[in-house]
Amino acid sequence: MGGKAALAKAVQRGHQATILVRKPIEAPAGVRVVVGDVRDRASVRHTLADVDAVVQCLGVGGMGDGRPNSLVPDATALILDEMKAANLRRLVCMGNVGVPGSGAYLIRFVVAALLARKLRPILSSKVKMEAILRASEVDWTVVRMPVLTEKPDRKRIRISPEGRAPGISITAGDAADFMLDIIEKRQFLGAAVSVAN
Repeated sequence: MGGKAALAKAVQRGHQATILVRKPIEAPAGVRVVVGDVRDRASVRHTLADVDAVVQCLGVGGMGDGRPNSLVPDATALILDEMKAANLRRLVCMGNVGVPGSGAYLIRFVVAALLARKLRPILSSKVKMEAILRASEVDWTVVRMPVLTEKPDRKRIRISPEGRAPGISITAGDAADFMLDIIEKRQFLGAAVSVAN
């Protein structure tokens, strides 16, 4: 949901966009589609050709299957390697509230306890992703997201520059607008921030 919204908003703003997908899709006019795997170096290199910034919206899909999964940290490390080779500086990654430091008490200690088998591996992978970003030399930002909804954009976003959850949900469109805003304005470099409606 997050990646589709980010693509739609980028096109609305007049940006040229390139997306990496596992299976061929019908994309808006002017969008370059690369079919491949985010864990494959050649696919990532091809995707990053002629871009100015990277938006990474990786996840395991829904609540996942409850098993440990290294997709997000492994792919993030590979993206960073290829960004360095291409001399790219700007990366915005979709994170999650519920990671340590997000202050999301309800998610960390109530929801995670109820859904521990499925939620803990997801949060663990995002913790590893944030550590990889902190050790990198790019201008990164993690946007810690609460629950994403497909409701109409509200155009009102609460932001926590400290990365502490300011609410329980955000529309996918509002989240995408925020990620594109901070790329265009070069805000929150080297920081994990949280947003909500």
